[in-house]
Amino acid sequence: MSSNGSSSGAPALSVIVPAFNEERLLEASIRALRATLDEIKVPAEIIVVDDGSRDRTGAIADLLAQNLPEVRACHQSNRGIGGAFLSGSRLASGEYIMLWPADMAATPDDFAPYVAEFGHADVIVGCRSQRVGYNPLMRLNAWVYPRLVALLFGLRVRDVNWIHAYRRSAFLSIRLDQTGIPMLAEALVRLRDAKATFAEVDVVMKPRLHGIASASRPSVMWRTLAGLLSLWQTWRREKH
Repeated sequence: MSSNGSSSGAPALSVIVPAFNEERLLEASIRALRATLDEIKVPAEIIVVDDGSRDRTGAIADLLAQNLPEVRACHQSNRGIGGAFLSGSRLASGEYIMLWPADMAATPDDFAPYVAEFGHADVIVGCRSQRVGYNPLMRLNAWVYPRLVALLFGLRVRDVNWIHAYRRSAFLSIRLDQTGIPMLAEALVRLRDAKATFAEVDVVMKPRLHGIASASRPSVMWRTLAGLLSLWQTWRREKH
């Protein structure tokens, strides 16, 4: 299928938006994302995944799905960003799927590098040249993490934990056990092992619209490391 969609009218791109307690900004964010996707002239849908929110996020997502074209909503108990992406991917109908944070602004330029690789690669890895809003500990982790992934799995990509696009058929063909941040590394490792083709594209990291990234919390950093090591143990057993 070309980057302009298929003759069947299926979208070329499904953008999955995990949302946990995002009532303050969800409506404005999704409306802006919908307008951005209209500008890039690629048939696209948005799937908002209410990840067990305790505020009005779920109700707002349902209203957006009722009022905006090609926007859908689903609800689940809290499973983290990886679990939300997995749920959205199973509902998606686009040739490619990608995650977009609910608290990050979107412009056509943000999507252009990915769209340019549609049809050429199964996995399109977005690589940030700089980390916006990172404190020194987060910058250290950003330096260590891809090197640790390379050491453990032999996977050498410049950026493991940013926005990637996947050919949906390839993504749905792999088994994923992780549901938090390590799911991003697991997807890349398992797709590499499945002989998927990769492309890396340079992207600009956008600042958050509000709040502090959960990845800045030591507890989240520890869970991410523990999940990555658990994945490594599973992966090693499977290889032997």
